[in-house]
This record gives sequence, structure tokens and C-alpha cells, in this order.
Amino acid sequence: MKTQRNYPVYREALIGFALVTLAVSGGTAWWTWQTTKPTSINQQTPPTQVNNLPAVVPQRVTAVTPKSTKNVVQIKPQTYWLKFDNNHIHLVPQSVTVKAASTSEEALKVAFTHLFNSPQAAELSTTIPSGTKLLDMRVTTAGIYINLSPEFSHGGGSTSMAYRLAQVIYTATSIDSTAKVFVSVAGQPIDTDHPLGGEGLILRQPITRLQFVEDFSIS
Repeated sequence: MKTQRNYPVYREALIGFALVTLAVSGGTAWWTWQTTKPTSINQQTPPTQVNNLPAVVPQRVTAVTPKSTKNVVQIKPQTYWLKFDNNHIHLVPQSVTVKAASTSEEALKVAFTHLFNSPQAAELSTTIPSGTKLLDMRVTTAGIYINLSPEFSHGGGSTSMAYRLAQVIYTATSIDSTAKVFVSVAGQPIDTDHPLGGEGLILRQPITRLQFVEDFSIS
């Protein structure tokens, strides 16, 4: 009879223990599933916002063509020689080749070197005395300054003096026919104080081609 009286109590205790065990095991299982379940795609961390950065707009790239180099003007000086034809004397130009990009001064110095040192052609001649040298030459805004060695004043009469000056002046103005020329011998300008040679030839300094033709009537 004692056993029968205690059975309900035992059954109730058994049911309570089962409920506690179920609750504990169920909670443990739920906690384990929450910590180990994969993160849903919809729950992934959203990308960092970049709304504050300026938008990058593609720029059109234009090819840059290098500026073309300006063409270098080739200076072409000339030397002047004499040609006799039917008792007349004519000035005859001869072209001189100089280096590309040479200045006017450099080109004229090359021309005078040819005039004083190159052998003359069979049909051409010169009245410039042998041994004449170009001591100095400068091309300035005021004109072309030429200083010749003393040999330039040696020998010859007035016609020879006039035409040797013509050869020098025309050669000096072969690049610019309107240029003004100052001619000196051994540092002394050819003027009333220092005439050229025994004939006493003088120049209006500076002299141009036009003035020279008017003063000496040469062709």
C-alpha cells in the first residue's frame, strides 16, 4: 500500500526531470546551431559606401603631335671675279658652299677665303694682289666691317684699285645686296686721311653697291 501511495510523486518527479533535460538539451542544441550555421547571403556585410568620392569620368586622350622644326634657311654667299669681254670688264659671281646653319658672318668669311686663296678659272681673273688676307670681319646692325692685310694696297693703277675694291664690296654684300660696308687696310679705313695706294683712291664710308657704282662707274 505504501508503494502505491508514492507512485504519483515518483511519476511527477520523473516527468519534471525529463522536461528539464529536454529543455537543457534543446537549448544547448539551439545555441550550437546558431554559432555554427553558415551566414546567409542576405546577411553578408554590405560593401563600404564610396558615395563621398568624386566620380571618375574617362577623359578622351588626344595625341600630341610634336611641333615641326622650322626649316633652316641656307645662306648662299658668292665671290666676285672679273671677266674681260670686248674691252669691257664685268663682275662675275661664283657660288660658295658653306655649312648648313652658318651665320652670315661665318658664311662671308668662307667666301673671302675662297676669293683670296682659290685658283681663278681660265676665263676669270682678279686684281686682288697675291698674299692679301682677311685680318678681321664683323657683321653688325650698322654694317659689315672688313679689315684687309697691307698687301691689298700693293701695285696697280686706279682701274686695278677700283675693281679690287669692287670684288671685296660685292663679295661682302652677296648675302644682302643693300648692306653697308666699311673697308680698312691694316686697321686704317680707306678715306681722305688714308687713301688706297699711290693713286689716292678714297671711299665714302660706309659704302654700298649703289654708291660704289655711282662713284666709280663700273659695270
